[in-house]
Amino acid sequence: MTRKPLPFGIGNLRYLNWFTLASMVALMAIGVCYIYSANAFRASQRLQYLFIDQARLSMLCIVGGFTIALADYRTLLKFSPAFYLGAVVLLTCVIFFGTSRMGATRWIFGIQPSELAKIATIMAIARFLGRHGAAHDTWDLVFVGLVTALPMILVVLEPDLGTALVFAPVAAAMLFVSRTATKTLLTLVAAAVLAAAVVLASVAAEGNPAVPAPLRRAAAGATSFMGNYQKARLLDFVFPDRDPLGRGWNRRQSMIAVGSGGAFGKGFLKGDQNILGYIPQQVSANDFIFSVLAEEKGFAGSAFLLVCYGILLLSVIATGGAAPDESGRLLCVGVATLVFCHAFVNIGMTIGILPITGMPLPFVSYGRTFLASLGLAFGLVQGVAVRSGVQKKRNKVDNEH
Repeated sequence: MTRKPLPFGIGNLRYLNWFTLASMVALMAIGVCYIYSANAFRASQRLQYLFIDQARLSMLCIVGGFTIALADYRTLLKFSPAFYLGAVVLLTCVIFFGTSRMGATRWIFGIQPSELAKIATIMAIARFLGRHGAAHDTWDLVFVGLVTALPMILVVLEPDLGTALVFAPVAAAMLFVSRTATKTLLTLVAAAVLAAAVVLASVAAEGNPAVPAPLRRAAAGATSFMGNYQKARLLDFVFPDRDPLGRGWNRRQSMIAVGSGGAFGKGFLKGDQNILGYIPQQVSANDFIFSVLAEEKGFAGSAFLLVCYGILLLSVIATGGAAPDESGRLLCVGVATLVFCHAFVNIGMTIGILPITGMPLPFVSYGRTFLASLGLAFGLVQGVAVRSGVQKKRNKVDNEH
């Protein structure tokens, strides 16, 4: 007797990973609260109401995530080449026709294509490496490298080096989990770490008058591919007291805010660094929102935020471990790595252990395109969880008959 397939309808939302959903909603709620706090005392009415915009988009992301979760992620991955191509086209258009803000051209039609490109690249790699029965070799590594390098180069040209660098660890994690040319991959990762150390040392030598002139000229040659503002950010990181009232202002004030929060903070809407404008309004609701939270809720609030991220990441990894196929597993690995990189770099720069980059805090920082792209990503992750639950149910029904 041939049995009918189990319906794949709204009832299958019971197979969602509820830990993922709960932690994601908690982070969104934290984001809305502290975007409000960051701008509550600003003179601009537009800034004061940014939290409403974030709340609306958060709700749309949750609804959109449910909708995507009901679809078969494997069917959606079939369209990943078109999604990837569309992202590359948009990135190219940004370079020629984009809108410039604060010295960078990153927006077109009101969106930031680099955020969409991250998800498009994850989907493309997951589909390629998740081919059934495919044996992964060095040529697969080369292909994935090219797929990753194209959007990276276009983002660097905006210029946005910080965002561009996120692509590499995401791709590396997916390649490692898929066991693609592992020895070659590890060699490349080691070479990249060494190159980063050389660049940092060269920037430090170039900016240090105590270093002999010939060595400084050699260091300048080694970092000639970098823009002056990128070198300045690294110099401010290596020499934090170099320009405390200029380029080092945000970093210093952020560290003061985080440190002054103490164990339990100064209280909601009572952060002096934010209220008095020491943390500039241009960055307090996005790149430096962790500073606002840490000052107002202290170590306890910061620890709670980290716990939420920990639950989120572990639940996504658990979903990937239970995925019914390789593409689903790699999709979860890519999304988890993306969120980890963003959270680690954003919090690291606000407490002074990493250079300043324009990298938002997932689900917490204000940013329309970034939040929408995360909603898409987690809709796909929940789609893996739902499909995994449906598959288990089907297997159980088949065993019973």
